Amino acid sequence: HWEKFIGRPLENLRAIAADGLFTAYNWESNWAKAHEVLMPGFTKEAMVSYHGVMASAVDELSASIERQGETYIPTVEEMGKLTLEVIGRCGFNYTFDSFTRTQEHPFVAAMSRTLTYAQKAGIPVPFVGKLLRRKDEEQNRKDYQLLVDTVDDVIAERIKSGERRPDLLDHMLHSDSDVALDPENIRNQVLTFLIAGHETSVNALSFALHFIAQNPDVARRMRDEANAVFADRDATYEDVAKLRYTRQVINESLRLWPTAPGFFRAAKHDTTVGDYAFSKGEWVFVLLLATQRDAAWGPDAAEFNPDRFAPEANRGRAPELFKPFGTGIRSCIGRQFALHEMALALATLVQR
Repeated sequence: HWEKFIGRPLENLRAIAADGLFTAYNWESNWAKAHEVLMPGFTKEAMVSYHGVMASAVDELSASIERQGETYIPTVEEMGKLTLEVIGRCGFNYTFDSFTRTQEHPFVAAMSRTLTYAQKAGIPVPFVGKLLRRKDEEQNRKDYQLLVDTVDDVIAERIKSGERRPDLLDHMLHSDSDVALDPENIRNQVLTFLIAGHETSVNALSFALHFIAQNPDVARRMRDEANAVFADRDATYEDVAKLRYTRQVINESLRLWPTAPGFFRAAKHDTTVGDYAFSKGEWVFVLLLATQRDAAWGPDAAEFNPDRFAPEANRGRAPELFKPFGTGIRSCIGRQFALHEMALALATLVQR
């Protein structure tokens, strides 16, 4: 009855990612092509190949925190470095040298400014504001060109070298199916993953650490679990699946503070929801911040309690109450990638 709708916030991101997976219109053919080409990049076999890369990035994060030697650590900044390195290396064999650079990488700075500009683009401004915005427009043009040039160089270098690697770029350049993506769409997909795969995980990890810091008993249980699963050795791919309580902590953090506040849906035909009638094409915004704190979660719905995601507590709960990765065929393709990355990072940090 419903399908994804590209609302204004996503519409503004099309200036960066165009018809990438996240921002493509439903009728654009490249979405289905890219989905088919990229699905093998998120199979168990692919995830096993990514694990070592993720673990190395987590080790670098830990070393960075130790070097700082402070009680207070800028959590969001440190998580940003981690998630950018993970998606850059696992996706395209590209490092931003996040843990060794003394200054922000030009690509990262440009991406941050471009996203900020896209967010503001849909906000009406008076005439004087338009004059002042010209400077921002010029900076945005330069920033976008830097993003495009960087990604194009990475793609061109891979093609020139003929190298084959177990990453997302390889799947796009050497598809196992009869479907092929054109160079411009490959660029759009790279930009999509760098944005979506970076920003969302940063927020999820940062909120989880916020709740862990406020709840020492939760931290203790996570630490006990990590010690029981991998003790003093490096975590394997199989170990991460055993971090069940850690996954409950992640889910509860995503419930209270989903990385996106909600998602847009449009009616595929005239239909109703409860007492409300919708015409074909009419859209709604599903507010996850309300849905995931609904009274159906219990009288303590606004409180942080990872035990509500224990297997015995999940029985009979409507699946519509928890949709942090979206819904339908266009829900997040990188869900398992993100969950593996977050569980590995949080368990390692809490243990160390």
